Amino acid sequence: MKQLGNKIIEIRKRKGLSQEELSGMADISLRTLQRIEKGETEPRGYTLKSICQALDVDVEEVYDYGKEPDKGVLLLMHLSVLSYLLMPLGNLVFPLIIWITQKKKVLHVHEQGISLLNFQITWSLVTYPLVMLFACMKIMHYPGSWYVFCAYLVLYFLNALHVIRVCWLVSKDATQNPYPVSLAILKV
Repeated sequence: MKQLGNKIIEIRKRKGLSQEELSGMADISLRTLQRIEKGETEPRGYTLKSICQALDVDVEEVYDYGKEPDKGVLLLMHLSVLSYLLMPLGNLVFPLIIWITQKKKVLHVHEQGISLLNFQITWSLVTYPLVMLFACMKIMHYPGSWYVFCAYLVLYFLNALHVIRVCWLVSKDATQNPYPVSLAILKV
């Protein structure tokens, strides 16, 4: 309960709200909010939903439902992308398995997994057609086929370098989205 109260305090202060303002916006008593923030009581569903709406955040952001921090799982999920070096589509399959099995158990797996998968889906939609284009150009003996292959190799290794960068950020407890712009196929 104390952790939930601390999270509400953190978000409230980040938004620049006083306890009085938040209690008024959430339509709850000031005393109730104070007791929640001190960890003396746990809010019921409606109260928590009202507080989250007033703070303009998702309930899961405030109440992690018993999720535990585990940097090892986060690192494994990000490193599993490198399986594409050995297996086509491994960059999607293995992170997806970890994301599905751990998103309700480990902090930040849900958000980072969505970012990771969106980026890898985007990367795959760009690079795998390059491989098919290279194969078609090679079969037809088109002289520029090696340029396409070189572009694929550059993207291939840039993805590996980016995974290493993300793992370094995760090891340093960075919680922001480390992935560049990608298609928003999966939503938070």
